[in-house]
Amino acid sequence: MRGELRSLPGLHRECALRLVDVPDGIARRVTSTRQPGLDLNEAVVEARSDIIGVLSSWCGLVAHQRGVAAPGPRSADVLAAFLDGHLAWLARHPAARDFAAEVRRLAAAARAVIERGSGRPRPLGPCDRPECGQIVYATPLSDGRRQVRCDGGHVWQPHEWLSLSLRIEQAAAGEPRRERVA
Repeated sequence: MRGELRSLPGLHRECALRLVDVPDGIARRVTSTRQPGLDLNEAVVEARSDIIGVLSSWCGLVAHQRGVAAPGPRSADVLAAFLDGHLAWLARHPAARDFAAEVRRLAAAARAVIERGSGRPRPLGPCDRPECGQIVYATPLSDGRRQVRCDGGHVWQPHEWLSLSLRIEQAAAGEPRRERVA
């Protein structure tokens, strides 16, 4: 139980790295006719919110029933440390099983969204190559790198990603295409 509780702040931080669905190295992206910008990963937002909400709730119970001051800032680090300091008391509490189950559920849910977020191709927009128009995706590779390619087989190297993202953004905004400088 202690290990899972202590893992929550790190999982909370790891989820923060996946809040926005943007591939490494690409400054901006446009995914549809919606406004250009960044897409929040709602599953990650929910996992982070649940960690803070559940830990806060248990901290409130401990503070109230033990007659101690509740922890200061509502950060995963502070909340988990407070509960860790009262873990022996919590283990004897009638709701100890519920506490353990909730902590395990939070950790599992955070790990699941982290895993899902690391392997899913992200659509960036239409290919800018003449007469292609296929969708460009950023795809995580097994070695941690990313590959940016379209369904038509065109591939962009990391040093080309920023200019590609700008061209995709221009196309989404209806601006005339500017030729690439070789």
